[in-house]
Amino acid sequence: MIGVTRRRAVRTLFGAVAAVAVGLTSAVADAGPPNRSAAGLAPIVFVHGQSGSAQQFETQAMRFTSNGYPQDLLFAFEYDTNGGTNPVAALDAYLDDVLSQTGAEKVLAVGHSRGTSVWTQYLEDPAFDGSDKVAKYVNVDGLSPADLPGGVPTIGIWGEWNTAGSGFNRRGDTDAQIGPNPDDNYYFGTKSHTEVMTSAEAFALMYEFFTGQPPETTDVVPEPPGQVSVSGRAVIFPENIGASGSTLEVWRVESTTGQRVGNRPLFSQPIDESGDFGPVNVNGLKSYEFALTRTDGSEHHFYFEPFSRSDHFVRLNTSRPGEGLEVFVPRSVSSSGFVVSRQREFWGDQGAASDELLVNGLNILNATTSPRVGVNLAVFGFDAGLDQTTDLTQVPFPFALIIFITAADVYVPSDGVGLDSYSVTDVARGSGIATTINVPTWPSTDDRVTVQFRDDDQEIDRFPGSPARQR
Repeated sequence: MIGVTRRRAVRTLFGAVAAVAVGLTSAVADAGPPNRSAAGLAPIVFVHGQSGSAQQFETQAMRFTSNGYPQDLLFAFEYDTNGGTNPVAALDAYLDDVLSQTGAEKVLAVGHSRGTSVWTQYLEDPAFDGSDKVAKYVNVDGLSPADLPGGVPTIGIWGEWNTAGSGFNRRGDTDAQIGPNPDDNYYFGTKSHTEVMTSAEAFALMYEFFTGQPPETTDVVPEPPGQVSVSGRAVIFPENIGASGSTLEVWRVESTTGQRVGNRPLFSQPIDESGDFGPVNVNGLKSYEFALTRTDGSEHHFYFEPFSRSDHFVRLNTSRPGEGLEVFVPRSVSSSGFVVSRQREFWGDQGAASDELLVNGLNILNATTSPRVGVNLAVFGFDAGLDQTTDLTQVPFPFALIIFITAADVYVPSDGVGLDSYSVTDVARGSGIATTINVPTWPSTDDRVTVQFRDDDQEIDRFPGSPARQR
């Protein structure tokens, strides 16, 4: 079954923590839409980096709600990172909408990577009243100006790119620092660029900075299975514009095969220019496929670990038919192709500290396909030569040239109709805990497949003081 080993340990926390966290959330929700700022709660606005989306903040949002932070105070500003100009005017308009919607006086800001450039430029631009709209700012692994942006109280959180002695420093052998006070900066030299954003440690720091007290837990606390809902956006990536003209279906699937259960989807919705979908009610112990039928009739199938907690930052990242990287992927009725993504970089060259990504038991990560310096968040897999062989000695063109993405020449046989299955297993570095998602053998001619693993390996990625767990 998908994720049984790692999720069983997580569910033991429910009795100890969930009653408090969920109870607080429910109490706030039952009171209607009050002026949140009067209660000391402010909306949080996340801004992603290059080739990013709200997906970078998916786990952090669930950690906030696990501690009773209302879902309707969590927002993600998304933009097209293909351009070189930061969308500060659009961000300003977005903040106006957030403040109007929530009744708050100011927002709490989080920026990651290029998102720190967006926030810094916005806060320092005299054309905007940024400091009048932003109460506090968390700057994660990006710019390091000597002064606080716009004078707004700020902390900096830094990963291996910006931590001296990490061995993978991109700014020279010095610790990056934002603002004049070194005590407002925190360093995690063993965490990669996106990993430091999605980590439990970063959550604990930003939660305490925003609220003045440490979180009750840094885990994603499971909800009662029947109370889970999911929503998000289906987008053309990395433009982050809605996949307009597509149709989304949500199917329950057998965890052991990935095959659909029943003759009709549980949910269906046309996708408009916003890309928004849901909410969809799901069972937190079941497995699901999100199937996006694109404008040419092809299907993009998305497979996830079970949704143990309501998740409203889900992103279905697709492309226009015949455009983007899919142009470079050979297609055959006799082979399946896939993309595996995780918002924690895949390392294949760190010996015992490496991740493993097993396809039908074969580890496709190594020093060539996914070196640590590659900061790879997505792995494409396909039969590169259409020769029905696997070759992991080189990365197919042009994937070695693209940051955050890699590829492996791996042959997965297809029966031509998707009635057989294959397994994709994520073995997170440091823990040895394996999470498997089983996928139908869709032919690569007209079917695209994305397998999305969660980044919260809670058994090993814990902040000191978080609750003890059983395994």
